[in-house]
Amino acid sequence: MSSTLPAHASIREQAQASDYSARALAAIVQIAGATDPQTLIGRLADATAALGASASLYTAAVLEGDRDLSCFSLLAGHPAYAHAQNEIGPLIAHPWFRFARTHLTSGSNRQIGIEQATDATALQLAREYGFRAYFVVPTPSGQDLDRLGMLCVGSEHPDDFEGPEAGLIRTLARSLAAELHEWLLRYLHQRLLQTAKLERTDMKLLALEHRGLQTKEIATLTGLSRASVDSRFQRINMRLHCSSRRASALRAVAYGLLEPR
Repeated sequence: MSSTLPAHASIREQAQASDYSARALAAIVQIAGATDPQTLIGRLADATAALGASASLYTAAVLEGDRDLSCFSLLAGHPAYAHAQNEIGPLIAHPWFRFARTHLTSGSNRQIGIEQATDATALQLAREYGFRAYFVVPTPSGQDLDRLGMLCVGSEHPDDFEGPEAGLIRTLARSLAAELHEWLLRYLHQRLLQTAKLERTDMKLLALEHRGLQTKEIATLTGLSRASVDSRFQRINMRLHCSSRRASALRAVAYGLLEPR
């Protein structure tokens, strides 16, 4: 079957085309090559169209400073949606993101209910902007809930993400979420390295702090004096905009600075 369906066809109808998977995967693999967030938005829009979806939203919360979370979001859809949602509240308070924070597996609109006062308003707004049906893919980073992402793919057609025939669509959405998640981690990692200008010794100190070691133990392992350890941590805290070495270590983990590269 060729891809000659009308633009308003449901995702499940479009997925019946013989070249559907190939086109979707070809768009998804382009995510990794995006050089900046603006380019990434364009490639997310291409992947969303290739999936046959009406809109998509990727958002992630990452540790900034001590315990403050910043939100990084990309929208492939009508720009007015982002503004209207901000009037209701932050995306990290959205029922989609709450679902992603509390679930390890993906879910559709059938699994996401109303729990808070603003939920009904947020979900109704989403329906007006291409998310009549939706599929939410959590992208957690291990056990660290200070770095959590979520992709929501939307459709104008009800039940587009339900039933065994939607299995291919859900699998492709998970692939897209994984690519977005990895891109964001690389981007945040490089951005923080450039702004904080941390040295290799700083990374080692942060890794030892994250393991829970005290100043005396760190000094023994690194060959530095206790005073030097404390002094270097003061400089690290200043560069990472954190009030304590523990907070600096947590931020370094959230941004992937301590992961092998």
